[in-house]
Amino acid sequence: MAGREQFYAYTIIALVVLALASVTILSGDRVRSLDEPNFLAIAENLALNGIYAHQDGELTAYHAPGLVLFITPFVKLGAGLMELRLINNLLLGASLLLVFHMVRRNAGPLAGLMAVILIPLWPVILYASLTLYPQTLAAFMLVLTAFLLDRLTVTQSKVTAALAGLSFGFLILTIPIVLLLVPIFVLWVWFQSHKPLRHLIAFLACAALLVAGWGIRNHNAFGVVILTATSGGYNLLAGNSPEARYNTSLDVKFPDYVYTEITGKTEIERDKIFKRAAFREMANNPARTVSLYFGKFLHWFDFSNRLMSDTAVEGGASTVNVSTREVILLAAYSLIILPLVARVALLHKHPFRPIETLGLCLWIGAGLAYAVFFTRVRFRMPFDWLIIANNAIFIALIFETSIERWKSDIKTVDY
Repeated sequence: MAGREQFYAYTIIALVVLALASVTILSGDRVRSLDEPNFLAIAENLALNGIYAHQDGELTAYHAPGLVLFITPFVKLGAGLMELRLINNLLLGASLLLVFHMVRRNAGPLAGLMAVILIPLWPVILYASLTLYPQTLAAFMLVLTAFLLDRLTVTQSKVTAALAGLSFGFLILTIPIVLLLVPIFVLWVWFQSHKPLRHLIAFLACAALLVAGWGIRNHNAFGVVILTATSGGYNLLAGNSPEARYNTSLDVKFPDYVYTEITGKTEIERDKIFKRAAFREMANNPARTVSLYFGKFLHWFDFSNRLMSDTAVEGGASTVNVSTREVILLAAYSLIILPLVARVALLHKHPFRPIETLGLCLWIGAGLAYAVFFTRVRFRMPFDWLIIANNAIFIALIFETSIERWKSDIKTVDY
């Protein structure tokens, strides 16, 4: 490499972004997901009328606001679906830059370059960047949070801790499930900081400040405290209703009494009804609930990705047919799971660095959290970034160890 790892990494990042941008432009404004028009409609209402509401003007808190708040300034400037996807492509590039520098600081430039090569090989990451999903923004915020927390070990600065808290707060507003992962972040800061209490206060206070701002908006709009979104009840019931299965939440039919109760109710009332029904169904069959939970947790580590958009959206979710897509996903997933298994097997020789421990704990912890509701490969995508970065560190270590051994053998023979 002759010290040119950064040049190669930047070149690869630029090529990936250009390739994604080309696909985005060729796709135009064709809707790829049922969620895209919803996010765009709310952003248009916020940009034009100053209210977080559906297209019909009805105030809402159903979707966590992170993605909408992020795209609203661009919508105000006239951006449509295609332009917003192009911004998504740039977000992926920015995330790759952060990963390169974070991994390079911990394990050297070759490991950073390996991360930049391996991450775009996971198709779910590319697909999410080509679609207006919250996961690409969530991946950026998660990587940024990890990057800043890693910097905290060097700077030991309250400013760095505060910036990490702001990043984490916006991550919560993008995918609220990370609220359940707060203990992991707290423990990591506590053990990696020289002034843990001071830094934890800065980190948590700044995160809470952003979430509180959204909570105040919801209280003003609905008269009740809603920290993140009103979709929690629906998702909880979707993952725990009598017809729910461990490997899907698509087209799950709720008990008839639920549909009767939600008729004519407001968004807030429906959320409460869904939650009550979910808890009732779980309590009625606790053995099935426990079994279903572990099934959903195991499904978190699956490679397949069933999409409702394949049948609900004209033209399907992508131009690749489902069976071919599954084969591609399986082949690509082996690049994630096999190095991870090898690393765990060689843990006695190559123990995890602190940043790797954080990534692994978040990957598993997110699975445990999502399994309360339901799990999907797309939901795992932001956390896959950190696991693939871990794999890059391991593969680079194997390369460097092998090269050093080869050099040693050559010297021995020459001698």
